[in-house]
Amino acid sequence: MTTTNQYFPQSVFHPGIILEEKLQEMGMSIKEFALRTDKPEKTIIAVLKGTSSITQEMAIKFENVTKIPANFWMR
Repeated sequence: MTTTNQYFPQSVFHPGIILEEKLQEMGMSIKEFALRTDKPEKTIIAVLKGTSSITQEMAIKFENVTKIPANFWMR
């Protein structure tokens, strides 16, 4: 019988927090990120505020710009 350990974090951060940190790290404005991902600025701001989730399409576009894997954005 195999036993697996699973980790369940006590708190889960919205991807908008990570996105905000990554944009700062890359020195990229919200407007530039919106242009590069072909998404409206309003949508990017909603993600950053935590009021919008990330779709599969967005995750792929975010990956192309940030180099953070799409599966991260979907979790």
